[in-house]
This record gives sequence, C-alpha cells and structure tokens, in this order.
Amino acid sequence: MTTLDHRESLVMKRLSNVLDGYGLSVLGKSAVMTYLRHLQEDDMSRVRHWWIRELNGKGLIAPEGTPKTQSGCPEIFAGLRGKPIWVNANDQIAEDFPWIKRLEEAAPMIRSELLSLRHHEIDGFQPYRSPSGAGKRNKKSTDSGAWNVFYLDLHNFDCCENIEKCPKTVEFLNSIPRKYGHAFFSATAAQTHIIPHYGPTNKKLRCQLPLICPPNACRIRVANIDLTLQQDKAIIFDDSFLHEAWNDHQIKSRLVLVFDVWHPDLSDREIKFLSFLQNAALRKAKRQAEISLQTLEESKIGDDEESHDSNTELRSASSHHATTTTSSGKEDDYHKGNPDRHDNFFAVIQKGRQEGVSNRSEIWTI
Repeated sequence: MTTLDHRESLVMKRLSNVLDGYGLSVLGKSAVMTYLRHLQEDDMSRVRHWWIRELNGKGLIAPEGTPKTQSGCPEIFAGLRGKPIWVNANDQIAEDFPWIKRLEEAAPMIRSELLSLRHHEIDGFQPYRSPSGAGKRNKKSTDSGAWNVFYLDLHNFDCCENIEKCPKTVEFLNSIPRKYGHAFFSATAAQTHIIPHYGPTNKKLRCQLPLICPPNACRIRVANIDLTLQQDKAIIFDDSFLHEAWNDHQIKSRLVLVFDVWHPDLSDREIKFLSFLQNAALRKAKRQAEISLQTLEESKIGDDEESHDSNTELRSASSHHATTTTSSGKEDDYHKGNPDRHDNFFAVIQKGRQEGVSNRSEIWTI
C-alpha cells in the first residue's frame, strides 16, 4: 500500500467513525457523501472547516482565537461572526432579522395564548432540565428561585398537547425564516437567578420576547454585557457565550417567549446539511432513550416479581435496603451524569415532564 493509499484509508475510516456517531443508515451516509462532494464551494466554507476538525477529532476543542467568554461552549464553528448581543431592546434596525418588528407587534396575541394556559388544570409547564454540556452534566440551573418551561418546539420531541393550546403562537413561529427547531415559554419565579452557563453551539442564535416582565427587575448578562429586559421588546443574543439571568422582583414572575434561529452567516445549503446530521443524531438519541426506559421498566418488573416471591420478613428487610440503595444510586447517577439514565437529551426532557410543576404560583404570580 502506498503512502497515499494509506492516508486515504485513514481518512475513510475516520469518516466512517464520524458518520456512525450520528446513527446514519447506509442511505443516510450516501446522502452525506453527496453533500461532502460540494465542500470546496464557497457556500459550504464554514461546514468545510468544521468537518475537517471533526475528522481530526477536534470537534469539541474551541478553535484558536475563541474568546474566553465563549470557550466553554461544546461546539464552536469557525468563520461565524461572534458577538454576544445581536439585537437589544433599543435597536431601531435589525438588518439580519427583518421579522423582529413583526414579532413585537404579535406580542399581545402571543401573550393572550400564554395567559390562557392558567385555565388548564395541567398547564404544560415543567421544570427546566439541561442535558450535559460544557463538561458539567445535569448541573442545577438556578441557585435561587425556580425556572419552568413550556415547550412549543423541541427537535421533534412530542409537544402536540402544548401546540394545541397555543396554535396562533406556533403558526407565527413557523413563519420565522431559518428557525432552529427549539421554542418555549420560559417562566422564572420572583427572586430567581439562572446561573452562568453556555449554550450547546454557536451555529444558532437565541431570541427572547418578554411577555410578562416586571419593570426594571429582569436582566440578562451575556459575556460581559448587561441588558435590562423590557416587555414586548425583543432581544437576540449568542447563547454560546457565557450568560446568566435574573428576576429580581420580590413577588412577580417573569414570562418570556424563547426561540432559536440559525446563525445568519450560514448558507441555506449549510443549514440543510447540518439539519440533516442533527436530526439523525437526535433520532439516535431518542431510540437510545426508549431502549433505556424499556430496560428500566423490565428491571423494575423483575425486581417486583423477585420481591413478591421472597419471605415476608426478608422482603421487608431487603425492601428497606433496596430503597436506600436505589435512592442513593439514582442520586449518584444524576450528579455523575450516567449516560444510560439521565444524560440523553430526550431522557432528560422526559424526566422534567414527568416531574411536573408542584407549585403553580412559581409561574402565575404576575
């Protein structure tokens, strides 16, 4: 084998390993290869640099020159404009986002649907739970107060019941060009602090439209820039930068519409390619979550049957031990980020849905 043949063999092996990580079928891999043949073209330049880093095993290493306030983000695309704030509440013109004015004009309609959720016995909110990121898995998201969310769009996660409750809001969101597939109502209780954290990638930006916002009480810090939120005034920021948020009001909650859009520097073809890979990876994660859940349920059934066949006295003693051990084990798994139980994206979100919100006043004290 010549040196050239050896190098080509190594490249193809690395390529296969990367594609396997996305859970792609043979047909899916063929579709990816079609895209890769166009990497040298100008409108694929950002993906080209990213793909080379993926093949070299550097996909999780921040590119040289990444700002310190962004370096904790797990995935940084080189070649994209990086600035913490893209649109603030006082901007008159948002050239990259011409739909901003239309969004702000729709605020009363969106707020009306949001407030209608109060009349539902189960309003659809759930505690915010974050999958692993930046090396700190399932870390608590607040150090005071409470943060709950109502998902409208979540990368093909089942949000049908929520969508039926807010059809006009969802219809409006679907009219936003280049939407990323992640949208929700965010409710932070009075005196809540969302601790500093990084988003998962810089290939998208985050838009927030405050709908219920106590004056001069709600603020956000992105990198080293502080913004005071204003009701019905949208902001757009890059959440790959370190950011945190506060609701400093003593009594009232803050409710915000949050959604993501693809970074404006990415071409349509790059977005189509990245969406294809992202959807494949999420389908794989969903399958893994379903398998883990089924295994866990079967394990519980087996434990119940074994316990039922035991002597009453032994069952009583072992039951106490098993409860203590299981409780401790789950707590350990949660903080260690056991990938089979809690670290899967879908498993983490499903866990939050099952928990529900025990105190509705965290949301609806407005």
